[in-house]
Amino acid sequence: MSDNRSTEREGCAGWFKWFVGTFIALLGALGGLLALWDRDSGSSLPVPTPIVITINTENSDSGAGTVASPQTAVELPEDVFVPDVVPTPMPIVNAPNTNRPSEQDVADFLYEAVLAETAAYLYLDSSYLTWYFAGEPLAFMESEIAELLNVGTLVAKLYDVNQSYIYDINFVDDYLIEVDSCEIWSLEYYNLLDSSLLGSEGPNLYPQTIIIEQFTDGWYITDILFYDDLAFCN
Repeated sequence: MSDNRSTEREGCAGWFKWFVGTFIALLGALGGLLALWDRDSGSSLPVPTPIVITINTENSDSGAGTVASPQTAVELPEDVFVPDVVPTPMPIVNAPNTNRPSEQDVADFLYEAVLAETAAYLYLDSSYLTWYFAGEPLAFMESEIAELLNVGTLVAKLYDVNQSYIYDINFVDDYLIEVDSCEIWSLEYYNLLDSSLLGSEGPNLYPQTIIIEQFTDGWYITDILFYDDLAFCN
């Protein structure tokens, strides 16, 4: 999971206000330079095909919700990662004659959670998260997604499946699993109003311990402990 925390666990409205204002100014200047270059060079580069996604802005308190209420279409670059299949519930199934899943089932569950997180921030829809997360991680991401929707910004997340890896899976008991994971994420921020790129982060490494607990209706990620150093990651 990517670390979505602000420095002091505050809401992100103030940060986004500064962030958006700064990048809009930079993008305006860059756009003028690119226009001059294109006019003078006379180049005819192939036009990329954008990815168009639809965001439900019905519950937004921002201007984004009034542009094309209740939905807004956003054009994104063709290299933005969009899950081929929208995540569907893939609960962990305990192995036969035990109250524990296999390590492969745990790994598959965590990758499904990655896809759910990616879809939730891309479509600004926290319902994708509810099959995989519970407790503080779910509450925090629900709050952050609501804030992103209100300020009119979506986040395109890219999980580096080739460089990320699980370091260790520890079955504490039949109801608790701790997974040490080394995850690499990149993030891009887009404006809902005009599809413009506001900024980007990464790729960054996020060493973390993921806590998975078993309840009566299945297993859920209930806590994620991030590390400031490399911890167990290379």
